[in-house]
Amino acid sequence: MKEIQKRELTMSEVQIRELEDGKRVIEGMIPYNQRSEWMGFYEYITPSAFTKTLNDGADVRAFMNHDSNKLLGRVKNNSLRLRSDEFGLHVECELPDTEYARDVYNLINGGYNTGMSFGFSTIQDRWEEKEEDGRIVPVCYLLEVRLYEVSFCVSFPAYEGTTSEARNIRTILDEIRNFDLTTLTDDERKEYESTIRELSKDKPVDDADTSAETITEAEKRFDQQLDELLTSLRNKE
Repeated sequence: MKEIQKRELTMSEVQIRELEDGKRVIEGMIPYNQRSEWMGFYEYITPSAFTKTLNDGADVRAFMNHDSNKLLGRVKNNSLRLRSDEFGLHVECELPDTEYARDVYNLINGGYNTGMSFGFSTIQDRWEEKEEDGRIVPVCYLLEVRLYEVSFCVSFPAYEGTTSEARNIRTILDEIRNFDLTTLTDDERKEYESTIRELSKDKPVDDADTSAETITEAEKRFDQQLDELLTSLRNKE
């Protein structure tokens, strides 16, 4: 089975409205050709990414905060409607009359939580190195994905990953270990060795562990620290 990844969008444009018949609808959009936040690489969703999902009529679900027990809508009964144009994938979800759906309505309507997330597996992508913000970095273009779910009222304000983020930590570690230390001055090498020792004391993820389904806050901080170290090394090249 292909790995399921999650990406979270912090979106002020998520809207909710009440229809004349009393039904409540959430509307949001997954944008195309917009650079992601830094995840050890940058990512762009291309306009072709969701074409197969839409053409196949896949029964995509909508959840509250990725909780499959809190179903908000699904394509199969037309309570979740997906439409693609040149700007992005438009998502429209008609809320059921449940307590958690009313919580979703109140949280979005009150501006407390306007985050939106989506879960997918990659079918086809393209990688290249590209200059972004004055440095050469890896960039991924999602050409075709299988969309499984969208979520509203997500808990964290940044991109959220599952096993892909745990593997990203190992990828960054490998890059750091393979870095040519001869390019560093004596003081820079001492700083590098000190940083590696400090990080290794509290390393939250075993390099051999590829079975984790979630990522902890400690792992996120560790990933960020490694990424900052790698970035500083790259800038010295």
